Amino acid sequence: MNKEDNIISEIKVLLIKKGWTQEKLAKKMSTKLNKKYTAQNLGNKLRRETIPYREIKLIAEILGYKIKFEDKKP
Repeated sequence: MNKEDNIISEIKVLLIKKGWTQEKLAKKMSTKLNKKYTAQNLGNKLRRETIPYREIKLIAEILGYKIKFEDKKP
């Protein structure tokens, strides 16, 4: 796995495309999850790659994306 294949890189690219900060994303996640969620907490989960899949799905939803699994075989 190269550096571009990690979750933190992918989330950062999506945030840049939307013109958002990690802080803004954390605030939106706090609202959706109805619990305290900080940019630092989010950053730590992304850096350590310990973020749950349900939170990755929520990030995609908040940013207006969907996660799609594709068969590798043509």
